[in-house]
Amino acid sequence: MKIIAIGDCMMTYACRAGGISHCISCTDATEAGHALDAALAEEDTGVVLMLDRYLTDIRLPPSRGAYPVIIGIPGPGGPVRGEDAVTHAVRKVAGRHMPGVER
Repeated sequence: MKIIAIGDCMMTYACRAGGISHCISCTDATEAGHALDAALAEEDTGVVLMLDRYLTDIRLPPSRGAYPVIIGIPGPGGPVRGEDAVTHAVRKVAGRHMPGVER
């Protein structure tokens, strides 16, 4: 299964530096929506990391099962709404507050 990152150029550069080879840079939510459709059409897509500000304007397709997983990643200004998905998932697993993260 492959991981695909969809976001602005800053996010995709960071993802490439982190070892994610399939990155799609977009300038707005419309481009990101088309990129998401293309990523979900590929059979071997397992995880899609998407800039959360793009996710607020995109209607997600119905789930086809456990995969692919779509995860919203906050930009440099922080999460668009409340707590980001990554922090929430870590908090749920760890069962406690993460140091340095406000509630």
